[in-house]
Amino acid sequence: MNIAILEDESIHIYRLTEIISSLLKDLGVSSYDLKTFKDPQALLAELFIPSNQNIYFLDLELKGDQQQGLKVGQQIRDYDSQAALIFFTSHAELMPLTYKYKVAALDFIAKDSLTILDSIKEDFKLVLNKRQKNTSEMFALQVGNHFIDLEFAKICFFETHYSNSHASILWLTDNRKLQIAKNLHELEQLEPRLIRVHRSFLVNLKNVEVVDNSQKLLFFKNGLSCPISRRKLKLLQTKNKGSY
Repeated sequence: MNIAILEDESIHIYRLTEIISSLLKDLGVSSYDLKTFKDPQALLAELFIPSNQNIYFLDLELKGDQQQGLKVGQQIRDYDSQAALIFFTSHAELMPLTYKYKVAALDFIAKDSLTILDSIKEDFKLVLNKRQKNTSEMFALQVGNHFIDLEFAKICFFETHYSNSHASILWLTDNRKLQIAKNLHELEQLEPRLIRVHRSFLVNLKNVEVVDNSQKLLFFKNGLSCPISRRKLKLLQTKNKGSY
């Protein structure tokens, strides 16, 4: 789970951080990344990789602008359609503006609410339940200090990291690449759907479009390719594309 707080008052940052840390401990969540920001641009420069495990706590009023938090939320939503956005404010009358900005907020909480702890706890439960419902289709990974739940269907292949034996490089169907904090052996043990086609490559065969026997290459639907060993090639030759 990845959590970011955007709040320009230190006392509220401290209070919210304490509440979040305590609630996550109670919910049994030990792996999470928590960042705090006072400046909107600083947050926007460090957005998490899109995931349904991203939560942004946004103060509506920043530096005297009562709609600044909503503007930031709109930019986050344009980038990450899966993230949970939770707004905090001292001005409850501003709540209808969340609909105007079409940010699909998960919650809207008054800073002086007596039920703030219960509200945040329920929000966390909703996010965690979303992850559990999609477990069979998702693959949980650590990217740097961030934790993401990635759709397995978006994975093309992992390759050995050229200089870090404890990491690997993930290539996605949209041609992005990410450094993952696990090596190929660890990934292979973690996810049986990944197939070792070469000592340096783990592949999601569902995204393979062409097997080139002469060049010993696998070509993916997005144009990427990776090598396949002679032994693995012989095994694949007994299967048709639909069985991948």
